[in-house]
Amino acid sequence: MTAFTAVAEMVRQEAGIVLPAARETAILAALDRAAPGLGATAFVRAASVPGGDPALMSRLIDEVTVQETAFIRDRPQLDAIAWGSLGATQSRALRVWSVGCASGEEAYTLALLAVEAFARGPLRVEVLGTDISDAALATAAVGRYGERAMRAVDPALRERYFDRQGDGSYLVGGRLRRLVRFRRHNLARGPTPPSGEAGFDLVICRNVLIYFDATLVAPAVEALRRALRPGGTLLLGHADALPQEVSKAPDGPDGPALGRALRPPLTSEPPPSHQERLTAALDAAGRGDTDTALSRLAAMLADNPLDPDAHFVDGLVALKVDRPAGAAAALRRALCADATFGLAAFTLARAYDALGDKPAARRSYGVALRTLDLADDRHGRLLQQVGIGDMRAACRARLGTAP
Repeated sequence: MTAFTAVAEMVRQEAGIVLPAARETAILAALDRAAPGLGATAFVRAASVPGGDPALMSRLIDEVTVQETAFIRDRPQLDAIAWGSLGATQSRALRVWSVGCASGEEAYTLALLAVEAFARGPLRVEVLGTDISDAALATAAVGRYGERAMRAVDPALRERYFDRQGDGSYLVGGRLRRLVRFRRHNLARGPTPPSGEAGFDLVICRNVLIYFDATLVAPAVEALRRALRPGGTLLLGHADALPQEVSKAPDGPDGPALGRALRPPLTSEPPPSHQERLTAALDAAGRGDTDTALSRLAAMLADNPLDPDAHFVDGLVALKVDRPAGAAAALRRALCADATFGLAAFTLARAYDALGDKPAARRSYGVALRTLDLADDRHGRLLQQVGIGDMRAACRARLGTAP
């Protein structure tokens, strides 16, 4: 067993997350960020011995999971929630669980939508947000978000539920904060629902199961259904596989014994293709309409958080508007999703150059030089202004190597 295989197996056993061999280069880079200088072999040793550092695995999981989220993400899915039929009464609070809540935007969104839905009634709402990432949960607890995360929230709702800060960020106001709490939960290994939690009227688990080992998906969905109160609703994301044997579970005499699983609504018109959506985002960015470009990219990443092209264009937009740190984060996600994405590696090197991080830039130029392939035509739409040969020459110039 190679050192990478050992690391991947540890992550799978701990969190149910599959790290494919095709992403080895990107995963090893993530491991170096989580434990600088340790290396895969020493990481396995340090993280697995009795009394070892449990924070090592936590930091690695933070690095390999894509925590791309925003308020009111994928509105059509949220509009499918029938709040009035979820069983809450004046004597029984409405209980909602956001599984894999990342940095908290979804949990606060659910609280906002519930309050808006029950504006005329004194119903109590309790929202639980859980995630495996300690870093994400720390951000969620602070509840402070930038304009990017808030772009789908209309001005009236911002005024009602958020406090604008001097630096332009938004702090979740007390009206929502009182309804939401966060705790760590491992969906792959922990009890479901989390220990000490009663049943829920609504459980939302969107684009979490795409990370899971295939053998864990059906048990996870079944466990989530059992976390529902009778008649409750489980909402899964577009990219999550819904095992057929679970989706057809029989109803009990008093209604759905395990609740119902609600998939995204179907439409009569075929959705635009991936290339069409990507082109629309690129065109918006090209004409300077950054908000539209980011909105289109956010929708693509809501459907598939592991879409390397969408992350790449997200990085391009960030670089264009002089946000190199944001660009670097998006481009690292692109490379985590596709370690052979040489164009992303080249652009990441440019972002590191803009940040003044010369060692990181050199590493990325080296990755780009190894992965840029003259025969690779996967990203033709993205290469209209610069060719692969030119990029390879630029990498050699930056690295001072012979042509």
